Amino acid sequence: MIYVLMLLGGLGLLAVNVWQRRGRTGRARQWARGPYRDFAQRNVLVLWPALAVALLGGAMLGAAQGLDLPTWPGVVMVAVGLLAWVLFAVLPLPVPTMAQPQWYREQVGQGRGARG
Repeated sequence: MIYVLMLLGGLGLLAVNVWQRRGRTGRARQWARGPYRDFAQRNVLVLWPALAVALLGGAMLGAAQGLDLPTWPGVVMVAVGLLAWVLFAVLPLPVPTMAQPQWYREQVGQGRGARG
């Protein structure tokens, strides 16, 4: 049962994150505005996707055990997801530019140009 919950949680988190990242509506881009933009940027672009990868990897572990398949892909996904989550949650690492959607880079660039 826990693996089903991990699958549903990972897919749900992934779906919300893809919606926010694509930013096709003002509501989807809301995280990119306001005084806590840097905090939200780290959450939306790094922490939530890393958590979704870890949850989906955990669900893969359960499926692999139930079907008597190799578990190493699930272990790798859990390890990579949790390692990325811990590194970006604890250390002051900058969000990689490649993780930022184009609309966000343009918005941040316009904001910096307007200031000075």
